[in-house]
Amino acid sequence: MSKQKVLGSPIEQFARMMFSRIIAGLARTLHEEDFSVAQVAALHLVDQEGAMRVTALATSLGLSASAGSRLADGLVQRGLLAREEDPEDRRAKTLALTPLGRRFVDRASVERVRVIMETARSLPEEISAAMLIAVRAFRRE
Repeated sequence: MSKQKVLGSPIEQFARMMFSRIIAGLARTLHEEDFSVAQVAALHLVDQEGAMRVTALATSLGLSASAGSRLADGLVQRGLLAREEDPEDRRAKTLALTPLGRRFVDRASVERVRVIMETARSLPEEISAAMLIAVRAFRRE
């Protein structure tokens, strides 16, 4: 799909609106919880992937192995992640969400859905109709 076709389309306008609201919520969370973007991303990646090696997490975040290990250490110290030996390779370590980490990710998910629903309900009917047409068009491409 061309850049010209996307920019200004109803779905692009909606996506911008959603991103602005979601990223503002993330900024509040970062401030309130004293997290970095990488820490929040790490928690969500471990949530999506399940238990994962520290090196895989670092790669997913574009970090060096040592930076990924430091990031994981901080989340382990805060009780959000648990670090264990990988059963397939005892030299490697895997990370998993703790109950506290699960609660954080679940709260963030509920908040994102709330923002999306609130935003969708606030749209004028003609924009909602245009969005539905645009979403259907994107699915066909």
